[in-house]
Amino acid sequence: MNYIFKGVATALTTPFYNGKIDFEQFEKKIDRQLKAKVDALVFLGTTGESSTIDRSERRKIIKFAKRLLKGKIPIIVGTGSNCTSTACEMTSEAKELGADGALIVTPYYNLCEQHGLTLHYKEISSNCKFPFITYNVPKRTGVNVLPTTANEILSYDYAMGIKEANGDVAHVESLFYETQNAYPIYCGNDNLTSLFLKHNCTGTISVASNIIPCKIKEFISNFEIDYEKHNRDFNLFYDKIFTLLSSKINPIPIKCLEEILYDYKCQFRLPLNRPSNEYFEFLKSEISKLNLQKDELC
Repeated sequence: MNYIFKGVATALTTPFYNGKIDFEQFEKKIDRQLKAKVDALVFLGTTGESSTIDRSERRKIIKFAKRLLKGKIPIIVGTGSNCTSTACEMTSEAKELGADGALIVTPYYNLCEQHGLTLHYKEISSNCKFPFITYNVPKRTGVNVLPTTANEILSYDYAMGIKEANGDVAHVESLFYETQNAYPIYCGNDNLTSLFLKHNCTGTISVASNIIPCKIKEFISNFEIDYEKHNRDFNLFYDKIFTLLSSKINPIPIKCLEEILYDYKCQFRLPLNRPSNEYFEFLKSEISKLNLQKDELC
C-alpha cells in the first residue's frame, strides 16, 4: 500500500489579522504541531478557509510551509474545485511549489454523477501526476462518493487514499468492506475516530488536533495496546471536545478554542464571522470542565 502519510495529520486553521494572513502566528501553530510529532499537516482545506484565500496567498502559504517544515513531515495542500481544469491547475501548482501531496474535495455545487466523479479524478491523476487524497464530505458538497466509486478512484496511479467525512456509520462500514483495506482510508470526522481505527484505517485528518495534537497522537498511537480502555477514555474525554467542535460550523469553534487555550487571534474572512461574547463564555465554561493540564496543551 502506498500512502502520503500514516497516523495523524492536522487540518490546520489559517490565522488572519486585520484581513491578512498572520504568518507569525502560523509559525507558532506549526511549531506546536511539530513538537506534538504529528505525521503530516494539511494546509488550505475546509478548516483552513481555503475558499476565501486567493491564488497569490495560496502560493505564499505553500512556500512558507515548505521553508518552515524543511521536509520533516509531509505537506498536503487542499487543491479541490468544482471546475476540473482549475483543480488540475492548483494541484500542479502545489506540486511545483514542493508540496508532498494534495487533498482534493469532490466537485461541489455542480452535483455531478458518480461517473463524473471518476472522470474528474482520472483527469487530475493523468494530467498532474501528483499524489492526492480524495476528500468526501457530502454535507458540504452535495455529492457523495459511493464505496464502489471510491474503489475505482483509488485504483488510479496517483490516488493515495480517501478522507472519508460522510459521517454515516453504514457508509463507512461499506467503504471498508468494498476496499478490503487495499487502499489508504483516513478518518475525516473526529467523532468517528474509534470506528475507523477499529477497521485498521491508515490514519486521521483531524480538526481537534489543532488544539490537542498530543492527545490525538497519543490516542492513535496507543489504540492497539488496549482497545477497550482507550475507547472508553476516548468517549469520556473526546466526546466533549467533538461536541464543542460541532456547536457551530467548522472552523468557527476550533478557532475560538485556539484563542481561549492559546491566545491566538480568532479572526475570519466573510462570510464567516466572529461569534458573540456569549458563545465564547459558553466555550470557556465547557472547556474548563475538562481540566486540561498544561502538558496536554502541547
